[in-house]
Amino acid sequence: MDFVLEAAAVTKKFAGRKALDEVELKIPAGQTFGIIGRNGAGKTTFIKIALGFLRQTSGEINLFGERPGRFPGRAGYLSEKSDYHITFTGREYLAYLAGFSGVEKKAVGGRVAELLSLTGIEDAADRIMSHYSKGMLQRLGIAQSMITAPDFLILDEPFSGLDPSGQRDLCEIILKLKALNKTILVCSHILSHLEKICDGVAIIHEGKIIRSGPIASLLVKKDRYRLEIENMSDALFDALKSGFAMTRSGDRKIVFEERAKGEKEILLKSLIDKGVIINGLSAYKESLDDYFNLEITKTAGGGQ
Repeated sequence: MDFVLEAAAVTKKFAGRKALDEVELKIPAGQTFGIIGRNGAGKTTFIKIALGFLRQTSGEINLFGERPGRFPGRAGYLSEKSDYHITFTGREYLAYLAGFSGVEKKAVGGRVAELLSLTGIEDAADRIMSHYSKGMLQRLGIAQSMITAPDFLILDEPFSGLDPSGQRDLCEIILKLKALNKTILVCSHILSHLEKICDGVAIIHEGKIIRSGPIASLLVKKDRYRLEIENMSDALFDALKSGFAMTRSGDRKIVFEERAKGEKEILLKSLIDKGVIINGLSAYKESLDDYFNLEITKTAGGGQ
């Protein structure tokens, strides 16, 4: 597997305090990867080191197999707090940045038009940016980060300040970029969105990566299942609950944990024998928000 970013024992100290503590992380090419953590956990510090804006105190970090800063145009970045020259129109601003970034003069117009289309702001392209909403400025921010057609895109809190509609639109743009085989690193507090768009995720807490891996394997709980059922009385549920580890989730769903091999089949037979209609059986998947809070709580409490 090819990795766009590889970090090994990366530590960063500020005045003796560790902002990052031996961070180990690999981001595979072509994936959308999320980094989540509380404020001050070290997310933005890690991003700045990955981009070459800061130097680590110790450890090693490589982007495209080289030290950060040696890949002009191959990485795009949307910072958490972006400042724009709002007296420009969106088209003028992107054209200026394109020329500044080394895009050939004859190609600037086509590149800008392509980015305006990708981010869905063609209709606002010739309006002064001071009239843009927060959502439109975020779309423009995505466009400016893509000017050099980078292979790797880093988005720091891209959903911040957006209303639910704007957040959904931004998810769609990220999915479009993913379909273009871009590798994307997203830091965000909106975990429900990361759950939808990310292939993998890492949890950072007090400068340390405490969990990392494919999002599906982290959230799917072994030996735990979700049953979709009909025609089950409360009395029957209570009777079966005394013998099985199960909880009810609404009128038509049961979460069941298999404590011994074959127990799932026994429960299914019992339900069928009692006239319960089973519409579905699937592995139980925890929400990313619940998983994050549990892991943080375990770490804070000294658990493993």
